[in-house]
Amino acid sequence: MPNYHPKTSHLPKQKPTWNNLPTKAIRVPEKFLESIEIYARSLDNGHSLNTPTANLGSVLSALSSWELEEIIKLQLELSAIIDRKKEERCDRRLEQAITYLADRCDGAFSRDGAGFNGADTDFGHWLANQIRQNKPLLQAHAAAALKMVRKYIKQLERGGLSLPLWDAIAHQYPQSSSPVTIKQENTTLIPDHRIEIKGDIVAVYAPYDSSGKFQRDCKTIDGYKFEGSDKSWRFPLRRIESVMEKLVNDNFHLAPEVDGAIALAQKEREEEEAAKNAQALAAAQEIAALVKQASLDEPLANGWYLRDYQKKAVEWLLAHRRGGIYTGGILADHMGLGKTLSALIAARAMQRTLDCPVFVVAPVSVKENWFREAERAEVKIECFSWAKIPKPLEAAKYVLICDESHYSQNLKSQRTKKMLELAHHENCLASWLLTGTPIKNGRPVNLYPLLLAVNHPLADDKWAYERHYCNAGHKYIGKKSVWDNTGASHLDELAKKTEDVILRRTKHECLTELPAKTRLFKEAELESNAAKQYQEAIRSLVDDFRRRAKLGEVDEDAEALVTLNILRKVGSEFKVEAAKNLASELLEQNQQVVIFTEFVESAKALAQGLSGLLLTGETKPIERQLLIDQFQHGDNKVFVGTIKAGGVGLTLTAASNVILVDRPWTPGDAEQAEDRCHRLGQQSAVFATWLQLGHIDRAIDDLLLQKQQRIELVLKGKRKTLKGINSPKDLAKELLAIL
Repeated sequence: MPNYHPKTSHLPKQKPTWNNLPTKAIRVPEKFLESIEIYARSLDNGHSLNTPTANLGSVLSALSSWELEEIIKLQLELSAIIDRKKEERCDRRLEQAITYLADRCDGAFSRDGAGFNGADTDFGHWLANQIRQNKPLLQAHAAAALKMVRKYIKQLERGGLSLPLWDAIAHQYPQSSSPVTIKQENTTLIPDHRIEIKGDIVAVYAPYDSSGKFQRDCKTIDGYKFEGSDKSWRFPLRRIESVMEKLVNDNFHLAPEVDGAIALAQKEREEEEAAKNAQALAAAQEIAALVKQASLDEPLANGWYLRDYQKKAVEWLLAHRRGGIYTGGILADHMGLGKTLSALIAARAMQRTLDCPVFVVAPVSVKENWFREAERAEVKIECFSWAKIPKPLEAAKYVLICDESHYSQNLKSQRTKKMLELAHHENCLASWLLTGTPIKNGRPVNLYPLLLAVNHPLADDKWAYERHYCNAGHKYIGKKSVWDNTGASHLDELAKKTEDVILRRTKHECLTELPAKTRLFKEAELESNAAKQYQEAIRSLVDDFRRRAKLGEVDEDAEALVTLNILRKVGSEFKVEAAKNLASELLEQNQQVVIFTEFVESAKALAQGLSGLLLTGETKPIERQLLIDQFQHGDNKVFVGTIKAGGVGLTLTAASNVILVDRPWTPGDAEQAEDRCHRLGQQSAVFATWLQLGHIDRAIDDLLLQKQQRIELVLKGKRKTLKGINSPKDLAKELLAIL
């Protein structure tokens, strides 16, 4: 039976749970009896020895009786005690995982089940060193570390380790590095030049540079911001390498966490490069599979073989598709190099692999040629005119080919809007734009819709594109302000930045065996009566224009161009006889001849006078190919056409002589007309004769040649700006002033 003691008689009886043996009797002051009794009772109830039982009040009460020296000692120890208590409550599974992986790392690049691998190695070891030195990890580093080590979960599980959730541990890590300080003679100073880490931001401190160089260098780093509150330059953490390269010198003091930021940036960059390489490898494998389906080395249905440059065009097109380079490409080879066949062979590969329809949008005048070429390439196509562009397919993938895609160089036109709708639809596998004149008239504004169709980055911001490359801005016409985007600037840069989306090769580069083409300028000689009638007709038209302009009956600028076109038509009619005479000379030499004119009346007169074949916009599509076949087979030795109806998409290689009675306003259209004869299949040197009659023709031809020269310089990146080219409207005013 326990000894009776008056001090315990008031306690309720209960079953003891005392396990703390052995015991020892000691003498203590009676004033501590109550605290000791509470502590003993706690032990008797089975509480742990480590379980604190004293409340804050009792502790403070006890401290009040301590000597000052003892309290000061406690104050010095209190910070370490607090840190230990915090650490006891922290979840350090992330740190355990990092050091576990670092200890087993063998530096292998590939995943080999032995610690960190590849791009993770440097960052992982830096983290482990920080942990071993009891240095805190910043929140940005810890978040990246947790994301990284999750890739190694199987290794960690084999080692009996697990990972926490980020939300449960984020509070353990400081967001910013400690302020950078330096000690000088027992004094702590903050250096003027320093770099600190603040969350996911790099903060760079430096005095103002009166030369402006430091500020300019800061602005070359993406994502820069000047923080006025503390006079620091701020950059995204991922730009730390650029900060170190462009801004840091020996004057700077760095926070210790900067090394970790660099390691993390390097890791992320290497991962991005690895991902890009993997994506490129996958894309290359897809392209290789498509090229194999293209059967580039097999003969076509007619026994022909693709030329090497055509094979390269097919491979290039197959690389430019959704999932490859952008969502398409612009094939801008010179006329006569077989863009049509190259596009169809590429489409055949897509069709064989993905069983998808092929939509071709082309001028009406060449639809029949597309069907014929498709039969040769053994691919099924659906051909639409630019006036009847179809709606995108909602339930099936498709390939889009746009021939003469410069037809869609006006964003406001309905056909451009419909083409873009078709090209941008998610079911469009590829948008291949064919044109011999991607920058019509040398104006970058005409290229923009084509870049937009294939989702090129330059088309992301239309306003910025026009400001930079079109020298665009507001100008006043009278009292009205209009946006003028018809200029050109930074053309060398534009050529460089579009090399990856425009494939342009010349005949000289591709067809070394193609006979030469010579352009001749011949003055149309009129008989005296005809010359007199021509001058009277011009004088009458010019006088009428001046009279109406003086009276204010017409807009002088607009009417000048209208009048000039009327003068061109009159001149064309007077040149018919000269064209007939030139053609007759060629026929007497047993040669075939092709004649193009801008005007239907002149074309009809020439065809009738020479008993030749006639192709105009009035010719039915089904009759077009019959006319071409008759000429190619030699059944008729004269082919007459209007430039709009016959200047594109035709092969007329039976003739080596082409006469242009008139020229269009665009140099590409004039060259297209000439190259109906100067193309694949031509065996003889080609002679293109431009008939000229007086000031009007010579001025227009000079304008065309000037434009063509500058366009080639633009596409080759050899010209920065485009100046000195008159518009047809300006030329009209100048001509009417001197006629």
